[in-house]
Amino acid sequence: MFTTLESVQAETAYRQERAKRDFGRGSRRQRQEQATKAEPRHARRALRPTTAA
Repeated sequence: MFTTLESVQAETAYRQERAKRDFGRGSRRQRQEQATKAEPRHARRALRPTTAA
């Protein structure tokens, strides 16, 4: 498959860069999904009177 040492090194470098890029893209997508997802608010709990502390 590979004919020279340089082609092996080039393929290895390419695969490593691609893996890094794909990993970063996946974690960025998860952060964006978490940021856009609203926290569920409990309206009744928010309107309930609080105890004096």
